[in-house]
Formats: sequence, structure tokens, C-alpha cells
Amino acid sequence: MTDLLRTWAGVVLISFSAVYVRLADVEATRSAFLRVAYALPVFAVLVVWRRRRSTAPRRAGAPAPSGWVPLAVVAGAFLALDLVSWHTSIGLIGAGLATVLANLQVVIVGVLGVVLFRERPRGTFWLALPIVLIGVWLLGATGEPVEAGGSVVAGVGFGVLTALAYSVFLVVLRQARLGGADTLSSMASATFGATVVAFAFAAAEGVAAPPTSLEANAWLVALALGSQVAGWLLLTSSIDRLPAALTSVALLLQPVLAMLWGAALLAEPIGVPQVAGAATVLAGVAVAHRAARVATHHETEEPVGVP
Repeated sequence: MTDLLRTWAGVVLISFSAVYVRLADVEATRSAFLRVAYALPVFAVLVVWRRRRSTAPRRAGAPAPSGWVPLAVVAGAFLALDLVSWHTSIGLIGAGLATVLANLQVVIVGVLGVVLFRERPRGTFWLALPIVLIGVWLLGATGEPVEAGGSVVAGVGFGVLTALAYSVFLVVLRQARLGGADTLSSMASATFGATVVAFAFAAAEGVAAPPTSLEANAWLVALALGSQVAGWLLLTSSIDRLPAALTSVALLLQPVLAMLWGAALLAEPIGVPQVAGAATVLAGVAVAHRAARVATHHETEEPVGVP
């Protein structure tokens, strides 16, 4: 499979994440915890299998399997916060709009790069900030809850918190990757850290056990295997080998697909005002991603979309 096909396959798989969350119809902390808990054994098996193959010849420049990565485990704590926030947002404003807001991480990661690492994106990057702020305001002002009595403002707030937490996760994960950790070990370690912290969230609410419904469990398994494992690995093995223009398209395709799935499969209320707000946010994200990627091209194989 070519890098382009792997990227598109990963994007499509991840675009269903929020749909699976809504179809499972369980508490946000429960779905966040079980998503990573169900994925963790698969990652563990893959890490062991990879290490057993470590004596085989590797392509030039390929990193050696590194086992568990402590800094990536720390990153996983922020991934857990991201997932709990995102799943809460999905339950309030739906799969599509919650996914659009989570993609604000592109802008926030750029700002963190400037503040923490003195990166210097192109001047057009700063044009993205007022654009995304206008888009977030439009979504908050015109969005509709997916459940009667739900708070759109709270849903938007959790969506922004999702982007903040995911941004910190990506920045910490980047440092782990720059330290020489391979992609699979980093993702497995991050999933382990997320499982521990998400369990704490779920246990505090008394919902750390799997749901009794087989259907709900099936959707959560699909979320874990389709998005957390297969989607991530497909994207991280291919996305950084593509031209920046194709990466930008992949970045924008995921939330667009999530909105389409939400409207088509879940009958989520998406009207002209919501589309306008989402389009404004994604326009700002596209500007920020292009400017930041050109200026600070890192070969770290990080996930591009939200998990």
C-alpha cells in the first residue's frame, strides 16, 4: 500500500471515531477509558512482535524498536484528558462539530512551538488566530445540542479543552520521538499512560467496568481497533512522507467526513450557520497548518488528526 493510500485509509478510519462514541451511548469517561483499555493489549502484542523481529535487517535510518517510552507515557496522561473532554463534547454538540473544534490543536501546537521552542512560523500563521476565534464564536452562537436540554456553550468549551489537551499531548510526544523512540513504541506507551489516567477518571464516576450491552461493547471495540490502533498506525507510518499540500487536505478531510457521518448516520442537526462556523474554523486551521509546517518541518510521524 502506498503512503497516500495509507494516509487516506487512516483518515477515513479515524473520521468514524466520534460516530462510534455516540453509537456506544455510554458515559464519556467510560468510553474514553475503554477505548484505550481495549487498544492497549493490541499495542502490547505489536511491540513484543516488533522486538522479536529486531534482529532482522532494517532499512537505512530506521529507528530500532525501543520498547516502552517513559516520556510518551507522560504524554498519554494528556491524551486521557483529551479523550474525556472530546467524548463529553461529542455527547453535547455531536460528532461533527466536536471533531471540528478538536482540530484547533493545529493552531495551539503552533503557538506552543513559538512559546516553548522559539519556532518561527510564517507570518500567515498569525492570520489564522482571529479566523478560528470567529469560527468558534459562530459555533457557540449557532450550534444546536444533539440531546434536548444539552448546553452548546459547554460542548464548545469541552471541544476547545480537547484541542488544548491534545496539543500538549502532541508536544510531549514529539519530544519522546526526537529522543529516538520509534512510532509503535511511542503510541503503545502513550496508550498505556492514557489507560491509567482514563481509568482514574472512570473509577471516580464508578463507570470503569465495560457496559452490559454487547452492542455498546462492539462499538467501543470498533473505536479501539479501528481508530486507536489501525487509524493511528496507518497515519503515522505515512503522513510525513507526503507533500505539505496533501497533508493539509488529509487534515481537513477528517472533520469534514465526521460532519458528514454525523448528519447522515446520526441525524445530527447541521444547518447553514453550523456549516459556516465549521468552515471558518477549518479555514483558519488550514492556514495555520500550512504556515507552521513549511517553517518547522519535523520528521516525527505524529498523528495529524484528532484521535
